[in-house]
Amino acid sequence: IVAFNNITRIVFGKRFVDENGEMLPQGVEFKAIISQGMKLGASLTMAEHISFIRWMFPLQEEEFAKHGARRDSLTKEIMEEHALEKKKSGTSQEHFVDALLNLKDQYGLSETTVIGLLW
Repeated sequence: IVAFNNITRIVFGKRFVDENGEMLPQGVEFKAIISQGMKLGASLTMAEHISFIRWMFPLQEEEFAKHGARRDSLTKEIMEEHALEKKKSGTSQEHFVDALLNLKDQYGLSETTVIGLLW
């Protein structure tokens, strides 16, 4: 739990586990996304790299799309929280999310690029 909280605080600027060791709703979602991503990543076969045998090993394209949408939804929610906090206080905390949001504004990075860098 300590490592999990440290990683999420560095990247997302927040804890996903409270002081009682209870997983918060975003933490449950984050953990589920990581778990599903690992399962989907492990399901890739040589057919992913050798196009003429793909018919023998169909990809789970629908599952990959659902996973991506779920991951993006959580990430956008966290990005919006940071943007609102910056708007309220006038400054950002400078967690990795905040740094990327500043770079997004400064260099015109797309939201997709920021989400990809966060993951």
